[in-house]
Amino acid sequence: LMRKKFEAKRNHLLLCIDESKELPAAIDYACNNAEENNYGLILLYVIEEENFRHWKGVESIMREEQKSQAKEVLDKHLKYISENYSLNTTSQIKRGEKLEMILKVLNNKKLNIKNLILGLAMDDPENNKIISSLTSNLRKKLTLPITIVPGNI
Repeated sequence: LMRKKFEAKRNHLLLCIDESKELPAAIDYACNNAEENNYGLILLYVIEEENFRHWKGVESIMREEQKSQAKEVLDKHLKYISENYSLNTTSQIKRGEKLEMILKVLNNKKLNIKNLILGLAMDDPENNKIISSLTSNLRKKLTLPITIVPGNI
């Protein structure tokens, strides 16, 4: 699977990738939006930090497994996008607290991100924590629009 080279001068949309059932709708929305505006698309997968310290020796194995799972998920979506859209798409895997990593990527001026796209879980309040945080107390840290895509769109 070929990953296209990142184009620094191009504007981008940032799409957070997870394994929710709402994601396909968010992917299609993001791809259509990127095509219409001639933007690139950045897929971000955040591996949430877990504490494996008490497992002694298992930590590095667990981290590798998480990373390989993240790559697998991203590759599946990159393949779908390349088969259905004509887009400059790149992917990033970050490790840490999800909100913190999203904000870090958004604030990277080199990426020229113009919009954050999130899938809205209709039946899982746990998945919507990020949306709640970004639209309430953290909105002061945002300098761009957020698009929330319902899964049943």
